[in-house]
Amino acid sequence: MKKHLSSNVCALCIIYIIMFNSSCTQNTPRPDVSAFSTELKVERFESDLFGMDTLHPAESIAKLRAQYGDFFDLYMFQITSLGSPDSSLMQQRVLSFVTDTNFRNVASDINKTFGDFSQQKEELTQAFKYYKYYFPDKSIPAIVTLLSAFSYPIVCDSFHLGIGLDMYLGKDYRYYYTLEPPLPNYLRIQMEKENVVSDAMKGWAMSDYQIDESSARVIDMMISEGRIVTFLEYVLPDEEDAKRLGFTPSQLEWCEKNEKLVWSFFVDNKLLFSADPNIMSKYTNDGPTTSAFPKESPGNIGKYIGWKIVSSYLKKHPKLELKQLMEEKDMMKIYQESGYKPAK
Repeated sequence: MKKHLSSNVCALCIIYIIMFNSSCTQNTPRPDVSAFSTELKVERFESDLFGMDTLHPAESIAKLRAQYGDFFDLYMFQITSLGSPDSSLMQQRVLSFVTDTNFRNVASDINKTFGDFSQQKEELTQAFKYYKYYFPDKSIPAIVTLLSAFSYPIVCDSFHLGIGLDMYLGKDYRYYYTLEPPLPNYLRIQMEKENVVSDAMKGWAMSDYQIDESSARVIDMMISEGRIVTFLEYVLPDEEDAKRLGFTPSQLEWCEKNEKLVWSFFVDNKLLFSADPNIMSKYTNDGPTTSAFPKESPGNIGKYIGWKIVSSYLKKHPKLELKQLMEEKDMMKIYQESGYKPAK
């Protein structure tokens, strides 16, 4: 479900986390980050784009390019494919896009739903304070909101964290029902504004620490996915476990009650070390449920097991820093040293 836009750009395609009431992790670390002065820069690309002077498109486009730099090219050439080496053709495409009635309606709805983005900015600022505490050598990205033409919720490059606000307008948003192919219900119910911050931090972590799926085995993907959930525990300590995992509370409860059964299934069927992409997609991709398990199970059940393995690994290595965990490239090492064994 993730798509690389270029060698240094990672997009998080259709990754959502559901907002529900569920108990928070009891041992979530919570350092004092009040002294950190993390000033987030937030730019509203969709407002500037749809507010451009359509009578003077060349000047307006040049102004946008000067203001947004590399992100402008990312948006035009890769997110929306509006860009073209022929400047006159690009002007024509951009004009058609920003004057389209439907997209103008979407831009207006974004403004109504998110206003000045102040609440999300405050929450992201706090999350990046924790991020800076755990990753002091890392830079803080500029936050850019955008209208992605229903393509990407989160897009990241080296300096920008882009948030496609058109992907967070509510599960019953009118335009979601017009998309082809239709969005399945398990995705639509997650397209809520409450998920913006969690998805943004998840996307930022994945842009740096997601492993290469092309050479991964099931166990590698499980642990990689579980490690991202652990990252969210540190930078969003007040988040619920279900939301970090992208499960409903009842799905998480099912996993907790059936953890040993799930683990035994992977072991008994010799699935852990399979590199078959079809097998991997069954157990490490999002969905309404997981193949071969009851309908009460969540999609991507492998993420839950991976999270539990990482949790066991951290208990075995209590002095290990989050930065060290995230930079570990050997998923098998984490597995072997975790001593993971689900309770009966």
